[in-house]
Amino acid sequence: MEDERARAREQMREEAESFTGGPGVAASKSQARGSLVGTLLGAVVGAIAGLLIGALLFETEGLVITAVACAVAGATFGGTAGGFLRPRGKLGESEADR
Repeated sequence: MEDERARAREQMREEAESFTGGPGVAASKSQARGSLVGTLLGAVVGAIAGLLIGALLFETEGLVITAVACAVAGATFGGTAGGFLRPRGKLGESEADR
């Protein structure tokens, strides 16, 4: 009985160490890393796309506004996609599988 409790505590400790969280967010560390990379890449790609679109359609103010708006949209998309695509952890057999 005591061995089972010790194993359960150790398993919970290992699971808790592999997660990170914030207000309303719980993600594995690999998801958090993927989300960060995706956010940064998405912002850069969005800003470049926004600059190109703004240069074709608007003057100076419109160019800046378009670049910022596209950078925010790109960062949002990149963060979400990076969080979904990045996780690569070992999934062990759970109680539900037994």
